Amino acid sequence: MKRSHKFLHSGYFFPNWNIESLFIGTFNPDCGRPVDYYYRRSSNGFWKILKHYDIHNKYDFNDFEDLKKFMLQMKFGCVDIISSIEFPDIDNDKICGKGFTDNVLFTVKGYRREYNFENIKSFLLNHKVKRVFSTWGHRSGPVEFNSLLLDFSNFCSLNSIQFVQLMSCSGRVYRGKKMEIINNNWWGNLDTTLLKG
Repeated sequence: MKRSHKFLHSGYFFPNWNIESLFIGTFNPDCGRPVDYYYRRSSNGFWKILKHYDIHNKYDFNDFEDLKKFMLQMKFGCVDIISSIEFPDIDNDKICGKGFTDNVLFTVKGYRREYNFENIKSFLLNHKVKRVFSTWGHRSGPVEFNSLLLDFSNFCSLNSIQFVQLMSCSGRVYRGKKMEIINNNWWGNLDTTLLKG
């Protein structure tokens, strides 16, 4: 079975507005719970974290149009590194079910991932992006991912693009480490780069 990225043909798989920073995640399947943008499952902590930078409470983070205004003001957007994935039919619930996690994408044998790194590289150069933040944490495999990530990190360095590997903002991590993340122990230089007022 093959599943494509939910936003692959949406017009905003890549940001279609002016950005200086790009957040890169992993994969959002075109099945499961409907969402209107990246990291928008209720269990994910990404937007809950960024809401703390809306110090005047100007934007409604439950409304995609307001969310887009926030991204326009802060000059950032999102994309994922996997555009599609092939897997055995029996694993459909692992990809589309309630308990979807990145671990399934990277640890279950027999999955074929179509990576988006080359398109991301082109996007970064064409849009003169200054900073890239990964949101998948520090993972140790699979081998092809490690190789592509090393190549991508070197690409960023050669093109004077800051590449920062953030901790995961998954619901489990966010719930357990909420205040650490918000206090920038994990999201380190976010407020000195992307979101400094």
